[in-house]
Amino acid sequence: MKNISLALIYSLLLSCTGQESKLHLQNIKEIISLKDAPYNITDEGDGTKSNCGDLSPEFINKAKKVLEQRKFQFPDENTFSQKILDIFSFNLKDYKNSIIALRPAMFPEVVIKENKFIFIQDADAEEPEFINPDLLYHFNSYVFYNTPVSYVWLQTNNSNLLYDLVVYYGYNKDKKLVESVFKKFDFNNLSDMEQLIFIDSGGYKKLKKQIFDDIETIIYKGKVEDFSYAKEGNSYLRIGDIISKISSSPKEYFEPEKTISYLFERELRVGIQGDIESYLNKNPKYKSNLEKNNFYDLATLKSYVKYIYQKENNTNFIIQDSDGYTNLRKDKNSSSQILQKINTGEKIEVLDQNGD
Repeated sequence: MKNISLALIYSLLLSCTGQESKLHLQNIKEIISLKDAPYNITDEGDGTKSNCGDLSPEFINKAKKVLEQRKFQFPDENTFSQKILDIFSFNLKDYKNSIIALRPAMFPEVVIKENKFIFIQDADAEEPEFINPDLLYHFNSYVFYNTPVSYVWLQTNNSNLLYDLVVYYGYNKDKKLVESVFKKFDFNNLSDMEQLIFIDSGGYKKLKKQIFDDIETIIYKGKVEDFSYAKEGNSYLRIGDIISKISSSPKEYFEPEKTISYLFERELRVGIQGDIESYLNKNPKYKSNLEKNNFYDLATLKSYVKYIYQKENNTNFIIQDSDGYTNLRKDKNSSSQILQKINTGEKIEVLDQNGD
């Protein structure tokens, strides 16, 4: 009986050891599969490069002490990771780096994973650290706790950082901030508009759909369902230009056809039909692609394509008459009442042809 027990224990030990080995190998594979932070190494412009991953421990400790002296409450790991994802659209779990720059810039926002705060410098502060204690505290306080006092301080002293949270990163949870940014945003500027609605995602430009929702809600005060009604506003008129850019360089964009469809949906909601009509006429396969993809669940686009859009055909003609005009008559005979004279060169649409 003792021998059987010892054998059983030995087999259990082997089993547990084997399981631990498998888990260890799995952890190694997960670490290997993690990516390097894409913006850690930046070119200063004069040929020299800097690596945020090599940020001095003295810098980090000095910044941490500043926050501690201000009684900043460092978030727990889950809150920290989730806030970085919500605000900066950056999933820390995808990267193996302990220090991560969130964008390419001279003084980028830098995540310090071990200490759970964002290291940020001020170009106007004293060298070599460029640390502004107020900026460091209020930025972290706003990002992780949406502190009203910190929001006011940033609006007064460094509003560009708040502007970039919306325009560059696509953060929209704080509607007060979004409204403030929209008030001074130039919707007529195509390059600014593209930066507002697209974010870099793995080397592709990906549409920030949440920002489009805010444009519709904040600027246009709600959705428009009536096809015949078009609201005024240059930001929606500019959508056609964005669609043209995607069409000319589809490889630069994430899911280009789906993105174009979403933009058409937004145009149609405010009554703009010219762009989608022209696109369908020039791209005959687009309609069948929409049907295959169930119109990407875009209800307004589906209704327009199925029930409103009429494909161009050969019913469009141009008047050619040696007299310089043609009579449009009430009935199909030369003695009936003349309703209108149509000049040579004018386009007409023929609704029906039969007889002479």
